[in-house]
Amino acid sequence: MNDSTRVTRRPRRASPPTARIVAAIAAATAIAACGSNSLGSSSSRGQANPNQAQAQQETLNFARCMRSHEVSNFPDDLNFQDVPGINPSSPAFKTAQTACQHLLPVKSPPPAAPSAQTQGKLLRLSNCLRAHGYPSMPDPKPNPPPQGGSPEANRYSALFGEGDYWIGIPKDVDAHGAAFVHALHECHASP
Repeated sequence: MNDSTRVTRRPRRASPPTARIVAAIAAATAIAACGSNSLGSSSSRGQANPNQAQAQQETLNFARCMRSHEVSNFPDDLNFQDVPGINPSSPAFKTAQTACQHLLPVKSPPPAAPSAQTQGKLLRLSNCLRAHGYPSMPDPKPNPPPQGGSPEANRYSALFGEGDYWIGIPKDVDAHGAAFVHALHECHASP
């Protein structure tokens, strides 16, 4: 395996979709804030740049949508990181994000189709680990990995992933123990 292969312990940080949405919110904030009252932001006739005006309106629509979906103190400028009472990990915030993300001026690209090459690579790893004393090692699954706290996530002590596939390391396996790390090296992977 290459250097992009990794083993991670739970609890996991924000899920990839949440991370993409937070990045999109940050980008939208930057777009909406660009020269809103400066001379450089208007055309020769004194009208606002239509793309900027549209981005500002979409930003405002997103904020209103978030507030209408139980994130009552979500700010118009999308800069919610330091606002008391807003928890991006809360179910209400995630539900609001899902409902409102289509309103962001910067759209997240759809995820790419899972790669057969990556699947084959991780399937070989699973087979090798089973041959090296870990018979409960499952086959790889395509992204997204399970959400922290879900019944599926609770079956694993760690997730081993590369690109668009992951392998759940069963709870009965010490993913960072010397024996498992040795088996990973024997299978040409690194923790």
